[in-house]
Amino acid sequence: MHPPHLPPKTSSIELHRLWQRLKILFVLVIFSVIAGMSGASMMLGWIWPRFADGNTWITSYASPGLSRAQLEDRIREEVSTRIVEVRKGMSSLGGINYLNKKIGDGIMLSSDGWIAMYQPNYDGSFKNMYVATQDGKIWQPEKALLDKYSGILYVKIKDNQFKVSGFVDENSAPDDIFIFHNSYWYHGSVLYPSLNYQIPHLDSAPILSYSLSGSFNVGEVAINNQGRVIGFVIEKNLLLPSYYLTRILPKVLSQQSLSYPSLGIDGWFSEEQTIVFEKTKISGFMVTNVWSVANPLRRGDVLKEINGRVVSADNLWYIINNSQTFNVKVLRAGKTLELTVKLAQTK
Repeated sequence: MHPPHLPPKTSSIELHRLWQRLKILFVLVIFSVIAGMSGASMMLGWIWPRFADGNTWITSYASPGLSRAQLEDRIREEVSTRIVEVRKGMSSLGGINYLNKKIGDGIMLSSDGWIAMYQPNYDGSFKNMYVATQDGKIWQPEKALLDKYSGILYVKIKDNQFKVSGFVDENSAPDDIFIFHNSYWYHGSVLYPSLNYQIPHLDSAPILSYSLSGSFNVGEVAINNQGRVIGFVIEKNLLLPSYYLTRILPKVLSQQSLSYPSLGIDGWFSEEQTIVFEKTKISGFMVTNVWSVANPLRRGDVLKEINGRVVSADNLWYIINNSQTFNVKVLRAGKTLELTVKLAQTK
């Protein structure tokens, strides 16, 4: 009788042990391959997060949700009809006319034919400009007004059937935007605010813009997801807020002219360039130029308060926009003075 604890007579003890080792080795190889693939995919997901659109790899990186934001079809179509294409010059070939280089996009401001576009280098000639609307019509301007402080050009054409654009409120945060680029809407986002304008400048001039993600062309129109205009793309991939347009729009539409309220001074805010007195930073507006000798303000004054409100880049416009005379507090040669200043309109 064969003892049960011994292997069969026909088997080899060495072969039996070898087979057991091979099975263990095979299992270890399988687990090593799985672990290696998981580690490689994790590393690739970190190094190249958008490989395969960033959705097929299971990693700790999440594709930005903003990249998938889209406008509703209704909003896209409605707003597109309120944007016009502006070109300069016309040529002909074989008896057929064609428009020359595009200089920017414009937005419809009023039903009687006012549009606005970003065109800081406007040379004063509008008679060779052509405005193409989405319905295929071509118009020529009959008047143009340049806001030299913001770079926005207001153009009047003969059309009383414009669909008017809507604008965001000034206090709205411009975080999620869509930009009209080559007849399509592309999603972008605001990164941070920027005080980028050259100093010194008019006290009430535009000074704030916003840095944008992506890369867009100067003059392109930006809206929010509700179809309201947020502003224009300007140089250095910045966004000029539309409230610099809406602030002076009433006079453009009613009087066909534009002007800024001012105290008749140039300079800069402490937010733009630090103002120091007795080794301490102070807030206010540094006066570097006074337009009139009749103005009680002087070069070197630091404008600190107007009508009891502390002066800042955010509120000066609102303080002086609806009044004619102001009680101001200034720092002059180390002393605080109270003066009365009259409004001065600039064009």
